[in-house]
Formats: sequence, C-alpha cells, structure tokens
Amino acid sequence: MTIVEYFSFLPFGKNAFYIWLSYSVVLIVIAILFIRTKSIHKSVMSQLNVKYSRES
Repeated sequence: MTIVEYFSFLPFGKNAFYIWLSYSVVLIVIAILFIRTKSIHKSVMSQLNVKYSRES
C-alpha cells in the first residue's frame, strides 16, 4: 500500500473544506471543554481542601 492509497480518504471532493473545518471545530471544542473541566476540578478540590482544613 502506497502513501497515496493510505491517505485517499482525506479529500472529500468539493465538500472537503466544510468537513475538515467541522472536524477541527469539534476537536477544538472538546479540547477546550477538557481543559476547562480540569481547571474547574482543580479549583474545587483546592477550595474543599481549604474548607476542610479549617474545620479540623
């Protein structure tokens, strides 16, 4: 199998721009959601640590 045959799925004809644009938008949104969720989780965990360390 040549490299051209391997990447033959890439060009989607005249709709390629819209298809790859939508794929990239979805991947960017998922990455932003993952990073935001991770930072919110870290913030909540630090707030809980402060709250429960005061009660002890």
